[in-house]
Amino acid sequence: MKKLYVGMTILALGFLVLPGCARIQETFSGSIASQEARPVPRYLDFSDVLLPGELNKVAQESYITNGYGRLVLSGRLEGESLAQYFATSMYSDGWTTLNQYKYKGAIKLFFKKSERIATILITENPLGTRVEIWAVPMGKI
Repeated sequence: MKKLYVGMTILALGFLVLPGCARIQETFSGSIASQEARPVPRYLDFSDVLLPGELNKVAQESYITNGYGRLVLSGRLEGESLAQYFATSMYSDGWTTLNQYKYKGAIKLFFKKSERIATILITENPLGTRVEIWAVPMGKI
C-alpha cells in the first residue's frame, strides 16, 4: 500500500512539473509560439495620427468629417507611456508639440501642423485608459 502511495505521489508531481519544463524550454529557445503577438500601430480616421494597436475606436463617441473632428479610443495602456508614444509618433508625422500638462491623473497634449491643431487627452481609470483626440482646422479656433 505504501508503494502505491509513493508511486501515485511521484506520478502526480511529474504531471505538475513536466508542463512547466516545456514552458521553460520554449522561453529559452525563443519559440515564436511562446511570444505574444503585439498589435501593430495603425492610422484610423486621421491620416497623420499614428495610434497604438492596443487602442480600440469607440464609434459611438467619435465624430469625423472631412478629416477633422473627435476620435475616442479605449484600451488598457499606461498613461505616461502612451503620452510618450504620442509625443514621438506625432513628431514623426510632422506635428510640432505646443504644450503638455498633467492634472488630476489626466494628461493633455497639444500639437500643431501647418493647417491644423490637434489635442490629445489621456485619462486612466481602474477599467482602462481612454484617449480623446481632437483635430481641427487652424482657422476654426
